[in-house]
Amino acid sequence: MTKKNDKMNINEIMAMFVAYIQQEMEYTEMKIKAMKEWEIDDSKEVSISEDSQPSFGETFSKEWL
Repeated sequence: MTKKNDKMNINEIMAMFVAYIQQEMEYTEMKIKAMKEWEIDDSKEVSISEDSQPSFGETFSKEWL
């Protein structure tokens, strides 16, 4: 084997890199589109607590007793 066969051709490497970047751009574009479709028009955000037991402040608890 010659040295030329031992190394990948720079054109092959660049073609693989370009194909990879194009796929990444398409994937990112799909993710952005999906996020925009699911975006709520309301400016309020909803947050869900991951606590197993909800905890309320002392003032809040007194209001409901």
